[in-house]
Amino acid sequence: MGVSERGRVPAELREDAVAALAAVAGLVLSRADWVHVERALGALEAAVRAGDARALGAVTGQLELVGPSRVRLRAGEEGDGREPAPPDVLDRLNRLVHALRSEAEDDDRAEGAPAGGDAH
Repeated sequence: MGVSERGRVPAELREDAVAALAAVAGLVLSRADWVHVERALGALEAAVRAGDARALGAVTGQLELVGPSRVRLRAGEEGDGREPAPPDVLDRLNRLVHALRSEAEDDDRAEGAPAGGDAH
């Protein structure tokens, strides 16, 4: 999932999105909340493909507001209907993080920085 030539997303927005995605990966949510996250991931994917900084920022804000629980249950404990991220959601999160980081690496190469992003 590359970013189109129509727009480039500022590095700060990409970093915010990556941080929000990483935070979501560790959440324990209800199934209904995971459905909400899946819709937000679809919107985030579209924003990344379009290079739409405004949409990326808006969806990142939505993801930052998703449930605060990071409590993991011990094996055998009864839960309250909350569950960790389903495998398909984790896959989407990983693909989005990779796409956002790849764009950052592309920007670094375009500016003459080494491919690893470290100028030293």
